[in-house]
Amino acid sequence: MTSGTSGLSKSMLRVGTAGACALMLSSSPALAQSEGDAERGRDTTIVVTAQMREQVLQDVPLSITAVTSDMLEARSQTSLPQISDQTPSLILQQNPSGSGNSMRAFIRGVGQADQSPSVEPGVGIYIDDIYFGTVTASAFDLSDLERIEVLRGPQGTLAGMNSAGGAIKLYSRKPNGEGGYVEASIGSFQRRDVKASADFTVARDLYARISGVTRNRDGYVTRYDYACLNPNDPDVVSGAIPRLASGSDCELGTLGNQQMYAMRGQLRFAPSSIPLEINLSGDYTRDTSETQASVLIASAESANAGSANPTDRSGLSIPYQGVAYDDRFVPYGQYRRAGAVLNDGFASYANFYDPGVMYSAIAAPPGPPSAYVAGEPLGPFIAESASQVDGWGVSGSISYELSDKLSLLSITGYREYESLSGSDNDNSPVVFIQDTTRFYHHQFSQELRLSGNLLDDTVHFTLGGFYYDASTRYEGRIHTPFSGFCPAATPCFSFINDDTADLNSYAGFANVAWDITPSLTLESGLRFTHEQKDYTYARYNPDGDGEYLPLSNPQNPLTGQIGKYEETLTDYRLAASYRVSESLMLFAQFATGFKGGGVAPRPYSFQQIRPFGAEKIKSYEAGFKADLLDRAVRLNATAFYMDYEGYQGVPQVCLDADGEQLPADQGGVPGLCGQYLNIGDARVQGFELETTIEPVWGLVFDGSMSLTDFEFTSINYPTTSIVVGAKRPGIGEFKWAAGVQYTLDIAGVGSLTPRFDVVYTPGYCGNFTCDPNVNVDDYTLANARLTFRSEDEDWSVSLEATNLFDSYYYLNKFSSFYVTGQPGRPQEFALTVRRNF
Repeated sequence: MTSGTSGLSKSMLRVGTAGACALMLSSSPALAQSEGDAERGRDTTIVVTAQMREQVLQDVPLSITAVTSDMLEARSQTSLPQISDQTPSLILQQNPSGSGNSMRAFIRGVGQADQSPSVEPGVGIYIDDIYFGTVTASAFDLSDLERIEVLRGPQGTLAGMNSAGGAIKLYSRKPNGEGGYVEASIGSFQRRDVKASADFTVARDLYARISGVTRNRDGYVTRYDYACLNPNDPDVVSGAIPRLASGSDCELGTLGNQQMYAMRGQLRFAPSSIPLEINLSGDYTRDTSETQASVLIASAESANAGSANPTDRSGLSIPYQGVAYDDRFVPYGQYRRAGAVLNDGFASYANFYDPGVMYSAIAAPPGPPSAYVAGEPLGPFIAESASQVDGWGVSGSISYELSDKLSLLSITGYREYESLSGSDNDNSPVVFIQDTTRFYHHQFSQELRLSGNLLDDTVHFTLGGFYYDASTRYEGRIHTPFSGFCPAATPCFSFINDDTADLNSYAGFANVAWDITPSLTLESGLRFTHEQKDYTYARYNPDGDGEYLPLSNPQNPLTGQIGKYEETLTDYRLAASYRVSESLMLFAQFATGFKGGGVAPRPYSFQQIRPFGAEKIKSYEAGFKADLLDRAVRLNATAFYMDYEGYQGVPQVCLDADGEQLPADQGGVPGLCGQYLNIGDARVQGFELETTIEPVWGLVFDGSMSLTDFEFTSINYPTTSIVVGAKRPGIGEFKWAAGVQYTLDIAGVGSLTPRFDVVYTPGYCGNFTCDPNVNVDDYTLANARLTFRSEDEDWSVSLEATNLFDSYYYLNKFSSFYVTGQPGRPQEFALTVRRNF
């Protein structure tokens, strides 16, 4: 075994057999750093096993970015989405209100945002090599991590679960028998964070580590009671808009707060007498945060103003409530009504409340939705203001050297969580879209790898197998009165959704590398994967008694229907690298990958149930990795081109199994399609550049930039709004980041390190027609941090500022009959004190 030490104060990690450990990298492509080194620019050895064998980073023909815990701290980053700031071609963002506690993850334009268990992530996320199978609950906290790795491009033969866009791997610190820390932060919005860890020896060769974190801060969007702030509004006077606030400040609560805690325990058994290492870990997370921040940008009357086909919706109202959904509910921006009480970009009139004028369905004759008949009132409905997760997991890895040329690694993991989320999606006192949903998810995975070196260590191979089994239950109250399923005066589209999805995947893979000469290496990989998913549907009345008739009745038996997806796929990889000199390596690679298929996630009729196939990627890339000027400058660059086959999207009108448009009385109503289909093909091309420059000791510049150009090249079905040449919504093109830090030593006292970062995030089209109201503008943010460390580095004190210049921007937008947006966090300050021991 290769042995060493572990922890922030060490530069190397004790690693197991070939393929047993993963990347030990820096936050930039240049430096792998120990504690304090992240702020001093001291270079150390970089050991990677991204190809399931130990290699120097600059010899690996892959596009990789990694982040150490020191640089997470230096950049004031505490959650996974924040690492996209410095990572080329990466988008990680919390999903908008209505999508639960989930994250949209994309690399090079390939990924997933939909939280439905019917669809699969396009970017694989791993915790200590254990695959995490959903976008729900994936915006992980970054406490007590050793490193994060981002591998760009298809990872079909190099990661446990196939990942078309790339893989993000989180690695926790391993026990080494000594050390620990306590850290506390206070800051804006009543921020109160505490995290701590202790590492100790249990017995000879047996080490343990216990860590915990709690994070708390208030929401940054305030919910106001419209009736309280506007008592003279005619709809308030009539009682159509009820008053809910009891206080004189008219506040109902906030959105976008954080309230969580998490714990992790680890054991590592590493006997010195035999080549064996066993790592066991268990963790628990409880997040009780409220619904993510959301504001109303444009009401129904203005939602499509400026679009290609604007309509006059000034008279639109919600008939059963008798309240017009107009611009009086817009608190900020160009569609705010002149003279309105609020003029605040961080305000919302969301009340999560339906006073109870919905109706039950008593009949469901065949025909378009408007033919359904409503019965008695259902009573009030109050949605949850929640974005919560309660989850735990256990994992174990066993690495054993069978000989000096052969090693075996086993990785086993089990994880489960329950999430609770709710939204008042229209951000108004009008009842348009509300929901409360729960996801129950559990998964098991097992991976085996046999690795070896042959022919005087010139041939390196890994053979492996992977098994994954997951089950997800999607339960919720879906409350969308204004849907057209019943007469407008007595709407009834409110029901309980109770679906289950079961996924089974198993694969075999092989990777071989041949060092033909000391300078030239050829590599290849092959993977066979079989996947099967069963999706069972259920739609019940809001009281849980009986089937919800418009979506399940003798003419439309949706409840009890099972959709099935099954596919066998083959992936392969070819790569070549050539070391021109000690300071320059050239590489080229061809690789394939896929994002698994599924079944229609939200059908309105049983005729809409049909499977869709996997998205498939063929990726070509070439680049170089260079260390220049006696390693004072590191420059890594990659250019890529990808053929993207079978883009999964929602058609405007649903199709049958033969590709024909469904009749209106069988689910073929325009705009009411719950299918995913492999709508079209595309090409994606671009480049990525990363650099670190250390002109003098202590002064470090780092930067990155990337271009992702995504364009559809062909369309498979005519019932879609996609056209050839269109861009993919939600994907920007050019992004960049730059940072600088300087460590000033104060003799006999310690060191002082200021750091400054600037990040540019590109804008993008919010839909395929690029309507102005749903487009997201680009934005540039600046962050700063000043850190003092004692001479022995036992103490540190940091002052940080995020969004330093208080820019107002939107992370994303949602469009229906209206437009809402998720504003980014405003300017915030925090003070952090840390004690190492």
